[in-house]
Amino acid sequence: MNDNNTDTDTEADTDTNIETKFESEVVKNTSPVKKAFYQQPIVIIFVLFFGGFFIVQKFATQMLSDEPVALTKANPPVIIMYSTQNCPYCIVTKAFFEKHNLAYTEYDIERSEKHMKMFYLLGGRGTPLVIINKEIIHGFDESRMRDAL
Repeated sequence: MNDNNTDTDTEADTDTNIETKFESEVVKNTSPVKKAFYQQPIVIIFVLFFGGFFIVQKFATQMLSDEPVALTKANPPVIIMYSTQNCPYCIVTKAFFEKHNLAYTEYDIERSEKHMKMFYLLGGRGTPLVIINKEIIHGFDESRMRDAL
């Protein structure tokens, strides 16, 4: 009887050792694999976002028309722009106004709750929201801005 118990104990110890070794191998094999920085989705998203931001800003400002603005409705026009700091189309809109020497008032809706409320009351969905001589223009639309002037 003693021999049987010893054999059973030895088999149980062997099974436990095998399980322990197997588990340690599994743990070793499941350690996170280091990926190159360009294989990380967050890095790719970050690069595409900021790359797109600068591309839109650069090419859109180059595409502004050199044709002079004809002020037909009010001289000087009343121009109000609701914008945010990181909006590429807001930057293009500002470039349009500056290129044609048009004075405008800018309200940053991220910095002022009062201006944020006004932005939404005016039907703001995205920036920039431009008001030229009481005409509301959503987004950057050079032809509509020229017509409103």
